[in-house]
Amino acid sequence: MNQRVFRSKLCCAFLVTFIAFRFMSAEKPGAIPGERVDQSVIAALSHEGVTKPRIVSHIDLTEPFGTATQWTFVAVQDGALTPTELEDQGPVFLCLVNAASPNCDLHFYQQAGVKDEVPYHLFADRVVYAKQDKSRPLLFLETCGAEGGNGNCLVATALYRYEGTDRFVRVFLGLTGRNNNEATRFVESGPLQGDVIVDDPTENAPYAYWIEVYRAGDSGQYGRILRYRGLTGYSDGNPLAVADSEMPEILRRLGLWKPGDPLPVPTHLPRGCRDLFMRHGEE
Repeated sequence: MNQRVFRSKLCCAFLVTFIAFRFMSAEKPGAIPGERVDQSVIAALSHEGVTKPRIVSHIDLTEPFGTATQWTFVAVQDGALTPTELEDQGPVFLCLVNAASPNCDLHFYQQAGVKDEVPYHLFADRVVYAKQDKSRPLLFLETCGAEGGNGNCLVATALYRYEGTDRFVRVFLGLTGRNNNEATRFVESGPLQGDVIVDDPTENAPYAYWIEVYRAGDSGQYGRILRYRGLTGYSDGNPLAVADSEMPEILRRLGLWKPGDPLPVPTHLPRGCRDLFMRHGEE
């Protein structure tokens, strides 16, 4: 093959590749700018009567979840005065946005059987992972309803999973208060990574906590795998969070720890807490 023919074929091959690349690029729409996504949410909420919307969170879900189309989580606070005397702001709206089409109708409280309750505070929103290799991502959301006179509020904790049908599905929803050390924790490391621990105060003496552990099944939906009356007493002076003080007993009941094994070390130790030990089955 002479040099002129070789160059001609090389040029043609490059041209074909270039045209194909341009064609594929033209067929695949580009990402929608974040500002436009936010504007679509504000416009939708304005039509619903939200008078002073303010973006308080924006998380691009497309890359961490490997979605087929663009997905974004957007939280909007209504800055308008609320009819409740103890709140100086309006409710917060949590929206899952596909491209520029928002769905802000997530109904944390209504679908959990609590009516006439909407979130007023966004406590947490982030992408978490159920596996140590950062696989099985989940969208973790924690909100709080309107505060009462004692500062208590209804805390809703939810997990969302992405499915291959290009949609997000809620796989866990739990409700607790917040004034009695009750909490819902998504475990982000250790042998229970991906599980959810819930502690709720008992209603009768001796006052302790009901401990529940939830785990994802084959469908991705979370179901309860453990429930027992905890060993941690209410207001017993233990600086550890209830889930941490109960961790040896939780692991023991699940066959993952036995007396004599090293004590589980909490991810966040309270200030001044150096030595871990057991007392009446409580860490």
